[in-house]
Amino acid sequence: MERENLRGLLIDGHLHCLNSRPGAVKRWADDRGCAAYAVLSLACTGEFGCEGVNNQECLRVKQEDPGRCFFFVGLTHPCRDYAAYLEDWLARGADGLKLIETKPTVAAETGIDLSDPRFDAMFALCEERRIPILWHVGDPAPFWREDAPAWARERGWYYGGGAYPSLEELYARAERVLARHPRLNVCFAHLYFCSDDMAHAQRLLDTYPNVRLDITPGTEMYTAFFAAPQRWREFFLRNAARIQLGSDSDFTADGEPLADAQVLALGALLDGPVAAYDFAAHGLALPDAVIKAICHDNFLSFAGRAAPAPIA
Repeated sequence: MERENLRGLLIDGHLHCLNSRPGAVKRWADDRGCAAYAVLSLACTGEFGCEGVNNQECLRVKQEDPGRCFFFVGLTHPCRDYAAYLEDWLARGADGLKLIETKPTVAAETGIDLSDPRFDAMFALCEERRIPILWHVGDPAPFWREDAPAWARERGWYYGGGAYPSLEELYARAERVLARHPRLNVCFAHLYFCSDDMAHAQRLLDTYPNVRLDITPGTEMYTAFFAAPQRWREFFLRNAARIQLGSDSDFTADGEPLADAQVLALGALLDGPVAAYDFAAHGLALPDAVIKAICHDNFLSFAGRAAPAPIA
């Protein structure tokens, strides 16, 4: 499949709108031929300068493009009743729930453990109504090591020294929730940061039939794909109905879109050279039907509807 054949078909299930000017996300989607897209709120954290306000920003983006934009609401803390909070936002037009409380910096900032029983009613609601949850758990394993990349340290993403939960503890929090609520409709972002542990990702998919993964960069994931293309091609073929496209695209401070991440994600699926983020590699050349599933069908199955929910 050629990249141009994806125009009008693409669903990018993992966008943010922290700095977007009015209409910018819609124009971005138009330029790339997106059939639909999802904006994910980061309302729970001050790390990205959006504490408590990003839900409204995401709702505004959906109001600008209600036929294509799915909106995943973020939690704010503290909250007396998380289930009621979620129900209120769903009634206002949210399509799903975004969780980032298991990113190390956010876990340290908020002190929130999503496996705490106070979240059980919310997760039970999600399980009962099959509410889609896009969930960030962990970060790349090297960020906990002394040889963590310099660019990660510069962004405050070095987690060694005991100030942050371990990657193992963050995985444990998510998987305790799944053990109590095994029918949750969850997509774990960034391949669950398992590009260095394919067996963990496969065990998760095998254990929980409703769990999915997105391939939103993390460039470390793509380094792994291109280093062992046959092995990862087999993983994609085996799990073709459980993998979703995402780019993590956001916007610069002056409102201009950042799009290279989608170029990388698509390039990895196709049969051709990949020229993004300094990669000089070749895509995995997946079959057209698998590319269509990853870039379109799987998100709609996850969302549980062919179009975004109406806005109240």
